[in-house]
Amino acid sequence: MEKRKIDVKFIVGTILLLVLFGVVGGSFWNTVAKQAEKDKQEEARQENEAIRAIYVEAGDVLKKMVFVDMDRKTVFTADIPKEGIYNKNDKLIEGDTLENGDMVKIYGDGSMTRSIPAQYPGVTRMKRNGRATLEELQPYLEIANELLSGDNEEDDGN
Repeated sequence: MEKRKIDVKFIVGTILLLVLFGVVGGSFWNTVAKQAEKDKQEEARQENEAIRAIYVEAGDVLKKMVFVDMDRKTVFTADIPKEGIYNKNDKLIEGDTLENGDMVKIYGDGSMTRSIPAQYPGVTRMKRNGRATLEELQPYLEIANELLSGDNEEDDGN
């Protein structure tokens, strides 16, 4: 009889311990799943807010490398992040540089300076998505040249 009471207590204790582990484990995995969902939503938000731009060499006398926003058609400068540039497969390429016609996606805080050209100081990540053909590059080159060359047409008329 005494042995049976001990066995029942042991079984009940083991069951309670397993239930406790189940509750703690379930709570842990629920928290992990919620965090993963938040991370996924944040990544989607950053992807939507990223700027699609093309890197161009523009200017009349002094050539300057600038970005032209492919959606808004605005010209700006930005520093390449210290960690480097990612390729379209999300592999980091250390020491990589951009070349005329590179199409990039620029991630950051979204704040631009009110200068000409604008500056994007809050860049956190840059990803090269490909290279524009000469035909694709031409309209963006014209936008950048127009901004960087100033009002030369008005000066000629005087």
